[in-house]
Amino acid sequence: MKVIKTLSIATFLALCLAMQAAALADTPPEGSPTADSQDSRSWIEKLIPSTPSSLGADLQRFVSWFAGEYDNYEQVWQQKIDQADDPLEHIHHIFKAVDYPALGEYVFFVKQYMDGDADKVYRQRLYSFSINKQEQAIQLTIYSFADDAPYRQVDSNPALLDGLDADTLKTIPGCEVFWRWNGEYFDGYMKKDACTFLSKRSGKRIFINDTLRLTDSWLWIQDQAHDAAGQRIFGHEVPHKNRKVKFYRGWMALRADKLAAGAAADDWVFMQIARLHNEGQRLPFVDKDGKNSGYSLALESLTYQNTGVPILKLGLIEDATGQVLAYAWAEPASPRIGINLGWFQAGLTRLEE
Repeated sequence: MKVIKTLSIATFLALCLAMQAAALADTPPEGSPTADSQDSRSWIEKLIPSTPSSLGADLQRFVSWFAGEYDNYEQVWQQKIDQADDPLEHIHHIFKAVDYPALGEYVFFVKQYMDGDADKVYRQRLYSFSINKQEQAIQLTIYSFADDAPYRQVDSNPALLDGLDADTLKTIPGCEVFWRWNGEYFDGYMKKDACTFLSKRSGKRIFINDTLRLTDSWLWIQDQAHDAAGQRIFGHEVPHKNRKVKFYRGWMALRADKLAAGAAADDWVFMQIARLHNEGQRLPFVDKDGKNSGYSLALESLTYQNTGVPILKLGLIEDATGQVLAYAWAEPASPRIGINLGWFQAGLTRLEE
């Protein structure tokens, strides 16, 4: 695709006068590059202001895609069905844009937890994105907290960062991640074996290498670590394929006699759903006093095994057995989904992104 450069009126007039003068003299203007000069651009091109680097536009695209939450639920679900030899961990990623000028203009709070359990947080970081002209890429610099505990809820309360002293943050030189736009998505990489540290547990020197991919709806992460002898310490041969989650809100209703013996069969107990994401999140049904009903609602984006058709699945689960009692399904991008079993009902509407 050709890029048309916009000129100011003054520049345009100067260009026209220069072209007219050159035509009369049959030579380019004084000071213009000759054919054998190092700058091979034509003298006309020299008069046209150069376009800014596309890295700025790339950075804007990147941060708009990166923000959100990601999960590899379907990948883990599929590996269980396939009985994979080297199953991946189930990881949920939260990337929340925050205002923390001490680290730059584009800063994100990062929280990652395991097994769909928001209490099983295993990593918290601050990410700072900037342009690295020498590398001709977007640079990610990773900062860790001296103490994670005070900042556990920054994703819901960014004001917790207000008292954070930037001097207490730690970063490891060489562990920067670089991102380049390839025309379709962003490729992420580390400089080979540049990210290294001495393991307190084993006493060995560990080298980390990351290969990543970011699209508008996927984040692939392949972390691998090895020792000086080349032996793998952690990581997998395939990346974690994390899909950006979509959130829904709505309600659940349970017939009262299913919650309390002796209750009237025509009475219902309702529960509001503020947010439920579509990557396997389960939400227990509890009454206004916090009493658990023994049932949970689950929303899953999955792919039918026999047909390969992707669906959005809304299921009712019996907590004691883990059995799916019933489910409804719809198109993956459906804005609404619901279920009615007579004694249980639920309805969800997708939140705008």
